[in-house]
Amino acid sequence: MDKKKLINDKRFFLIDAFIYIYKYYFSLKKTFYGNYILLGFLNLIINILIKEKPTYIVVVFDCKIKNNYKKKIFKNYKIKRKKSSIKISESIPYIKKYLKLLNIPIITSKTFEADDIIGTLIKKNEKNGYINYIFTEDKDFYQFISNKTFILKKNLCIDKKFVLNKYNIVFIKQLIDVFSMTGDNTDNIPGIPYIGIKTANKLLKKYKNIEKIYLNIKKIDKKIKKKILHYKYLAFLSKKLFIINNNVKIKLINYRKKIKINKINKILFLLNKNFFKNKINKIKNIFL
Repeated sequence: MDKKKLINDKRFFLIDAFIYIYKYYFSLKKTFYGNYILLGFLNLIINILIKEKPTYIVVVFDCKIKNNYKKKIFKNYKIKRKKSSIKISESIPYIKKYLKLLNIPIITSKTFEADDIIGTLIKKNEKNGYINYIFTEDKDFYQFISNKTFILKKNLCIDKKFVLNKYNIVFIKQLIDVFSMTGDNTDNIPGIPYIGIKTANKLLKKYKNIEKIYLNIKKIDKKIKKKILHYKYLAFLSKKLFIINNNVKIKLINYRKKIKINKINKILFLLNKNFFKNKINKIKNIFL
């Protein structure tokens, strides 16, 4: 990519930090010694810098929220998640330190989840003509996919066609209704017990969304009708929990910063030099 293209670059990269922090905690602890979470996370960042050459990039972190609005709706929201390990807690300040050394913007909030911050940035970016690329492995973000928003996961660029085919739906917003009916064990969102994706798809193809399913309840097969009527409250509760807020108040910062690749030697001095050595020249050629 030449300098002129970089100046007019409208691609905006958003990184969902904790998804990868937990991923590297579980996947790398048997392979590397020392701060393997930091090693894995910085490797992700460096790969993004090399492959995508971002002009706009931000890393979004979760933190402990005292008054989580979804917990107020449903006190058992995310209750099954294990407590964060000491290793993870110890790694976060180091990850933030090295992101700051590279001059990569960081956002966190004591009021809202990272999902809500990313959702809000997606909405603002689309209005301002940017193309969003979200680095995450959380399928809840599929609800934002459009002609201006994509998800990058491993070697896949997940677009609207991929999601519509995978979940057998007609339009993206139906995904929220599918998940609301089938639930999600990871976040402990109940859904409608005994309703699977095939039944959800069948009903949504005919009635478009949960609201219209219940408006047409008399037309639905007796066995299915009995289940969904009995658990109506859970269906609408689950929908509230699945919808990511895209209108929260966040402090706007300068996301267009010059990446300070010359700081990479400081990072490597404290980490695994051999792990990164094949990438250093590539980074320097792009950004220096």
